[in-house]
Amino acid sequence: MTKNNWFETAIVAVALVVVLGPILWVVRVALKPTAEYVGEPANFGGTWTFENLTTVWVTGGMAQAILHSTITVGVGATLAVALAACTGFALARYQFMGHRLTIALTTGAMFLPAAALVIPMFELLQVWGMLDSLVWLGVVYGVMFSAWATVFMRSFFSQLPSEVFEAGDVDGAGPIRQFFSIALPMARPALATAFILTCFLQWSELLLALLLLPSGDTPTVAVAIAQFSSQFRTGGPLTAAAMLVGTAPVLLLFVVGQRWLQAGAISGAVKD
Repeated sequence: MTKNNWFETAIVAVALVVVLGPILWVVRVALKPTAEYVGEPANFGGTWTFENLTTVWVTGGMAQAILHSTITVGVGATLAVALAACTGFALARYQFMGHRLTIALTTGAMFLPAAALVIPMFELLQVWGMLDSLVWLGVVYGVMFSAWATVFMRSFFSQLPSEVFEAGDVDGAGPIRQFFSIALPMARPALATAFILTCFLQWSELLLALLLLPSGDTPTVAVAIAQFSSQFRTGGPLTAAAMLVGTAPVLLLFVVGQRWLQAGAISGAVKD
């Protein structure tokens, strides 16, 4: 093995430790009896048990929290991708007054912190009687997380060959028909990528879910994990088990949608 190969191997090994180390530690703590954890919290060895997973699923209400997050994220991710597809196509294929300003505002919205919007959003939903609703929380997610998806979809649509749309013009297809009959079928990998990544972002969102579901009767996974220790007076093992169970659905989504993620990431790369 050459010197360069040793260096590259060392870099990869360090990266694996940094990435996988915390994950393995959470798994170990989640599968460790509470008594052993309290006695020796830094000990990686000891007894292994699945009792903590059963406890957080049944007693801790993580099953209900996963259902709540599935409803919210299902609405939010679908709405975000629908808005992004429509807006991204319009920004990529057509020039109109305020075109550059719209692109700049959309890009800027990606960096707008949720903390800046949560108070006015709370007041609006309170006035409209929409607080404590998983569906309306999903609508809020869909609107707020559509900005980055719009930038992503615009990049994809900008790379589609213009000859395809020119042929559509010759055949008399208007913008709406071109969008549904030409653009969307070609954008399936990018749409799947945007949907999966949006699900990841929304699944782990805490601030909006915490404040827009004030009663606490329908907590999402992020809220349930945040409140788990204080609510059930438990230590590390049960909290780690809640994290493990709560993240399992999005990990499964990643595994199932991996091939679409790879195809979409390539097709949606930014084009200079």
